[in-house]
Amino acid sequence: MIDAMMKAASGIQAASLWMQSTASNIANSNTPGYQPVTVANRTTPDGGVSGQLVPSPRADLATQMASQMEASTAMKANMAVFAAAGRAYKSLIDIVA
Repeated sequence: MIDAMMKAASGIQAASLWMQSTASNIANSNTPGYQPVTVANRTTPDGGVSGQLVPSPRADLATQMASQMEASTAMKANMAVFAAAGRAYKSLIDIVA
């Protein structure tokens, strides 16, 4: 269960980075010379996820708003997994104790 919590935590971190990148892209959409970024996610050897900022070819507002909603949904899903694993871990401790 701790393993599930750690994987969910890595997903939360990646989703957070994704949300930050889209927020920055939206805030700087009219800044001359600003290079929009996105997050490239990759699976880690332990089954988690790692996000890395990379240049984005699309900076239009509609794409960024949709990306922000996707990132928010990913964050909520990973938080739900983290919470469920925490409840399962607590139940196991209650049974053992």
